[in-house]
Amino acid sequence: MTAEAQFVRGDVWSVDFGADPEHPEQAFRRPALIVSDDRLHHPNLRMVIVVPGTSTIRSVPLHVAVEPDDGIGLIVATAFQVEQVRAVSVARLVERLGRLDPVNRHAIDEVLRNALSL
Repeated sequence: MTAEAQFVRGDVWSVDFGADPEHPEQAFRRPALIVSDDRLHHPNLRMVIVVPGTSTIRSVPLHVAVEPDDGIGLIVATAFQVEQVRAVSVARLVERLGRLDPVNRHAIDEVLRNALSL
């Protein structure tokens, strides 16, 4: 990533979470939603907070399922796993895929508020 890259809350990126997870952590390259406030995206901090996605759709209250869409950049249905929220280095962000629509962003925000008791 270059110093000029823009990381924006609500954007979906392909993120490399590494190949050595501890169960039940997510790993490998997968879509993730940036949920951190844009003020955190200072070049000196070089990190963002993301919610990883999975193509395995389960009926889990902490997951928000999103249908594929060109604007979002998803090619398969993806469940964003709110319980997997984490901070990652911007070096893990591979490419910007698109932007999540406001309805699904709001749904994820609500699950985050509940999961974190905010």
